Amino acid sequence: MLRLLYCEFAKLRRKPLFFISAALSAVLPLGYALFLSDAATSAEAVEKMMSAAQQLSAYLLLMPLLVILASHLLFMETDNDTRKNLLTIPVSSSALAITKLFLLLLFSVLFMAVGGLLCLIVLLLQGFAPVGFLRLFGVGLLESVLMWTGALPCILLVTALNKSYIISVIITFFYTISNYLIAQTDLFLTQPFGLNPGTLLPGPLTFRWLYPFYSQSDPSAELAALLERLSPYFLTTAQAFSVAVPEAVLFCTLIAAVYRRQKS
Repeated sequence: MLRLLYCEFAKLRRKPLFFISAALSAVLPLGYALFLSDAATSAEAVEKMMSAAQQLSAYLLLMPLLVILASHLLFMETDNDTRKNLLTIPVSSSALAITKLFLLLLFSVLFMAVGGLLCLIVLLLQGFAPVGFLRLFGVGLLESVLMWTGALPCILLVTALNKSYIISVIITFFYTISNYLIAQTDLFLTQPFGLNPGTLLPGPLTFRWLYPFYSQSDPSAELAALLERLSPYFLTTAQAFSVAVPEAVLFCTLIAAVYRRQKS
């Protein structure tokens, strides 16, 4: 498996899309930096900047990028007519698929890490102290795992469609927007922890876990009402990952099975 992972990394030298995609983690934090002048304290500035990376970049950029990259990685050998050669080494299709999914997990972590470090640089350049940055940086790395898990159902669809790139992009766009909107909907955010859409869907699951990490001192009347309504439904890290890990195992298994059955 480690050799396969090394080979996949080596292939990325011919795939600048991987590194360009990681650099896109800078887009929203840099744009949000324009509003940091409104921050009264360093702690507030850190939270505003990291919130842009974790509540906007992760949902609107990272999740679709994971699916788009998956469509390239999973069909790279088929497009270049080299998959048959790999299978004669022998390398199993399942091992190849799992390796590519693990590479996507590493990309997800890299994306959030780059975005977080860029936030730190912008904060320091604007004269703010990194108050609470390390804690939120760690939260971002954990969120990258949840985002990767959340992208797996869409990656499964892309794999099943077998190189239908246009349809895959359309599904990815719909899936991303749906998850973002669902994550803002009380109907899904106010469900108890258990076997229900508010727990199993990646949008509300991640939001209900992420939100308590941000300061809620001296809230406005609107925010206070929101907190009163949602706080009984917030999730701990153990709860969030007790859902995400089995989901990841299930969808990775399904993706590997679908990939194995496809013609080389």
